[in-house]
Parts: sequence; structure tokens; C-alpha cells
Amino acid sequence: MPLYSVIIPVYKSTQSLETIAVQINELQKQKDYKFEIIFVNDSPFFLDTVRTMEQLEKKYENVRTFTLRRNLGQQFAVLCGIQQASGDYIMTMDDDLQHPVKEIPKLINAFHKKDKLEAIFAIPNFKDRRHDRWRNVGSYVMNKIDTVFLKKPKGLYKSSFRIMTLSLAKAIVNNYNATPAVSSLIIYTTDKIENIEIEHNSRQFGKSNFTLRKLINHSLNNLLHYSSAPLKALGLIGVIVFLASVLFIIYIVLKKLFFGSDFPGYASTVSLISFFGGLNLFGIGLLGEYLIRILREQQKPKLEDLLK
Repeated sequence: MPLYSVIIPVYKSTQSLETIAVQINELQKQKDYKFEIIFVNDSPFFLDTVRTMEQLEKKYENVRTFTLRRNLGQQFAVLCGIQQASGDYIMTMDDDLQHPVKEIPKLINAFHKKDKLEAIFAIPNFKDRRHDRWRNVGSYVMNKIDTVFLKKPKGLYKSSFRIMTLSLAKAIVNNYNATPAVSSLIIYTTDKIENIEIEHNSRQFGKSNFTLRKLINHSLNNLLHYSSAPLKALGLIGVIVFLASVLFIIYIVLKKLFFGSDFPGYASTVSLISFFGGLNLFGIGLLGEYLIRILREQQKPKLEDLLK
């Protein structure tokens, strides 16, 4: 019987953790699954969470808990949990019960229907999402941006409720960067990904800590770490401005030679400013291309990770 490691990043949660542990263990008995539950505490100085996790680890044999040294964010918590997992398959979900435990079998069954599949993102219908409206709109916009800049397959949506193979999980752990995004790492590593549709619950305890600022920061990290499009666009603009400045210089020189100039020094000043302005932008773009290659070299996967 395969072991499924369920990674749950935790931030200042208490009641929901007990509910998740109970529901997963009930599911384990009903469906004859075998689960390992890994809670990773990203709020080490919130004592209620620390105590709750200690109690759960003593109460359930299949519950393991880990605590980060300081608040590093959900993505690092997930990666640390994956690194500690001992399962044959890795699952991740949130700690707020918006990802229903009862939908786990649907995720597992869909995953095993196709042999070559490496990951599944479980998503709710857009109309049924229980997030704030601004977050739903922001997620929709960022999905469109991801499709363009990250070369994400069209129609594929990212989610923190997911299942993946152990080999894929090891690959993303071995190749994370300074500001990781787990879903983007998965997309960056493999194209054998699909979506399935699931239910989405309202948050039962507390309030979401995911703010507009965090959404923007997360989006910028995705864009800058997993796409070279901004630097390439800057380089293209530099080339266009440089060529335009050359044409403008020719125009100024011809005007000076054949029609004269009303302002002494005007032609040389404008020409030099145009030339060096365009050259600077071109140089920044060129340096950007080198920077892209340096970043890719630092993030390149190991050869064994490229083989399934």
C-alpha cells in the first residue's frame, strides 16, 4: 500500500489542525489509504500553534510536526515539509479547511488514472471560490500573466492543493531559489501536469493572512525568477531606441548641413544625448541577457532530476 505524505504549512492555526488530523485519519480507515500528516509551523513564536502541534503529534502516530526557526513564508514551509516526507507520493494543502479533506480521494484517483502524469493541481470552479473578490480577480489576472511570461500551458491553473510524484518533489526541493514558489517550480520542472475540479469551503476559523501586498510580492517573484521576458523586453526597447537615435542623428546632421541651425551646439548636444541614451538602454539589455544566463546556471537542475 503506497504512503501519501500530506504537507500542511501552518500559520497561527489551532482548531483547524485538529479537524484536519481527525478527518484524514477517518479517511484512512474508510478508504484503506495510508497517510503521513506533516504540519510545518511557520509561526514559531505563536505559542497556541506550538502547543496544538505538540498535542497532535502525541495523539496520532501518523502525525509529524516541524517548526521553522523564523517566519519564512508558506513556500519555504512546504519545501521543508517535502524534504522531511517519507511517502511514495506527496500532497500539499492549506491549514484553513478551505481545501476539503473529503476531496483527497478524487485527487488520488485522478492522479493514478494516467501513468505518465507527474502532478495535479486541484482547483475549484471560479464562481465557487470562497476567497475575497479582490483575491479571485488578482488570481485570474496573474494566471493570464503566468501563461504569457512563464510559458504555463494555456488552461492550466496553479493551486496549493496538489499531488505529485516523489521524484518530482525531490527535483523541486533540489532546485529551489531564494524566493521559491512551489507551483512555479513544478511548472518549470515538468509539463506532465493537469487540473481537476474540486469543492471549495469557506474559511471556518480566523481570517486569511494573505494580503494584496503578499499577492503582488508573490507575483513579482514568479515573474522575475522564472521568466526572462522583462529583461528581454528591456533589451528590445534598447535596440529600438538605439536605432531610432541613429536615424535622429542622421536627420539632425543633414538638417545642419543643408538648412543650418538656429541654435549653436544644438545638433551636437541632441545627437550625443540620443546616442548615449540609446546605447545605455542597449547595454542594460545586453547585461540583462548575461544575468539571465547566470541565474539559469545557478538554478539548473541536476542531470538525475531530468530523468524519470
